[in-house]
Amino acid sequence: MLAAVSTADVPLPPDAEERLAGFTELVATTIANAQGRADLELSRARIVATADATRRKIERDLHDGAQQQLVTLALELRAAQATASPEHRAELAHVAQGLTTVLDGLREIALGIHPASLSEGGLRSALKTLAHRSSVPVELDARVDSRLPETVEVAAYYVVSEALTNAAKHADASVVHVVVEERDSALRVVVQDDGVGGADAARG
Repeated sequence: MLAAVSTADVPLPPDAEERLAGFTELVATTIANAQGRADLELSRARIVATADATRRKIERDLHDGAQQQLVTLALELRAAQATASPEHRAELAHVAQGLTTVLDGLREIALGIHPASLSEGGLRSALKTLAHRSSVPVELDARVDSRLPETVEVAAYYVVSEALTNAAKHADASVVHVVVEERDSALRVVVQDDGVGGADAARG
């Protein structure tokens, strides 16, 4: 970065060149830091977008591929069980039950990757489901009337989900208050409980 100063009236101070060099270096450092922060934000956004795209692909593959194949196999097995000899029906029933268990587990994995209630009903619906499933009573105030960008909804969902999990495991709380609201073009999420607390930032 280059900078120049000139005057037609009075001579420059003796240390002008040194001061100008220092100022120029400071401006250049500030510009570089700003560019670095912008590049970091873009990089993080690309990472998040890539992760979301990968998650959606896994979800589709599980739903359209493995799950559908297991459902078809289960139906064929049930049909075979109906026409099998009595001595084989019990064995086929055991296999069919095992297949159903595997299918249920796969569905849980798919839901864990991306909750269906979030993609289908939006953030408010998904948070209501979380509150209903929580082992600690939840008072939910979700002031979200419209769909938000997917990355925002997913982030907010998992923040609340993790907070409810921690409250159930560690807080010994009797109630958790969850407030989610849009404010000044941003989403504000607050989770509070009446538990024992004990978080220590110094311990990580």
